[in-house]
Amino acid sequence: IDSYVDMDKLFKQNIKKLIKSDITNEDDKKTHEKIDSIVSDLNDQIASLSGVSDFESKITPVYQRFNNKEMSISVKSEIAVKGLYSNIVPYMKRVNDDNTYPTAGEGRKKLVVYSLYSLLAEAEASKKINIFLIEEPENNLHKSMQIELSEILFNSTDNYPFLFVSTHSPYILYEMNDITLVRVYAHQDIISSSVFYEVPLDYQRNKKMLNRSLSEALFANSVLLVEGPSEQLLFDKVLSYICPYYESKGMYILAVNGIAFKNYHVILKKLGINTVIKTDNDIQRRNNGFYALGFSRLNKLTNNNLRLEWFTNGGKGEDKEDFYKHSIFYRRLIYNNSQEPAIKTTLEKIGKEDHIYISKVDLENDLDDVLHDRLTTILEQTDPVKYLQGAKNIRMVELIEKLQNVDCIRIYNHENFACLMELTK
Repeated sequence: IDSYVDMDKLFKQNIKKLIKSDITNEDDKKTHEKIDSIVSDLNDQIASLSGVSDFESKITPVYQRFNNKEMSISVKSEIAVKGLYSNIVPYMKRVNDDNTYPTAGEGRKKLVVYSLYSLLAEAEASKKINIFLIEEPENNLHKSMQIELSEILFNSTDNYPFLFVSTHSPYILYEMNDITLVRVYAHQDIISSSVFYEVPLDYQRNKKMLNRSLSEALFANSVLLVEGPSEQLLFDKVLSYICPYYESKGMYILAVNGIAFKNYHVILKKLGINTVIKTDNDIQRRNNGFYALGFSRLNKLTNNNLRLEWFTNGGKGEDKEDFYKHSIFYRRLIYNNSQEPAIKTTLEKIGKEDHIYISKVDLENDLDDVLHDRLTTILEQTDPVKYLQGAKNIRMVELIEKLQNVDCIRIYNHENFACLMELTK
């Protein structure tokens, strides 16, 4: 199915397959006889028009000069000459509305094309295997129609059991599941990478949440995975100054809405997309001490074995309230512990080879390390971290509106945000 397939041509070429009259049906016979009578009357009426008779009287003698003197030119309805179905075309009708509307607009025509091909495939299903090759279906379709088409293509496996789609649109991929993704890109010569993609079981009920985030990233060259919208807002602000129009240069920031990095990381890496991760130094309260959740996440993403899962000298026996009060102290403590030579070397290797970076604490605290005095001034708060974390997304928007170019440079160049420099390499 070509991206610019001609609907009218397709319809006319296959009209005999699409519209069949039952010649043995008595009602059809009577209807045909009635149509013939109407067409005969129509041609009589056409012939009686003064303009038609005048044209016929002028054109006939001119034609006879060139050809047979016994032939004349007559104007007739093509219905009578070419047959009943030769000049019918698809029109649109709204439900409960008798008016018809032209099938105009390339987007509307394209949806009719897919409908026609579906009918033709159904008619041939018992004789052959239908393989659909669909080129850039997003052309001439606005966003909502692309999403609707994605639903039809990927969720109607009975209609499209063997389907190949080429696309530049993330919206066409919103409903993808149980498919092979092939990413084709130019690097001296045209090359490609592929991976089988199946929506993880944890996301089956909310497939759109995973797919909509992932599908945007599939068209980038470098992707920065962050935990949430606060990171996405801040990093977008910084990169918009450091590298204007960074998305058009193949860079993309994807918020994973929590800590589900692995679902995205595996797919992007296998498709040859440079992937950078920035994650928080999270900890978890346990009876025998706090659990270094962030460093454990690094282990799972890199197959390393950083021996920082447990830190039993802190948090042991504390209730939730006390643990929360001391949590930032514990997180700094465990990060400082990670700066011991052997562990630090592994962390540097993870950053260099796997492009994964862990915060000293979290986004707001890391930012405060870089811009504490500026934050207290522009936010007019003595404790900017507490203020920012009080209503994260809203107050991050407030902050980025007040950040200046010099602030963006300081953030970009600071070791706390090495992920940004890695993304722009």
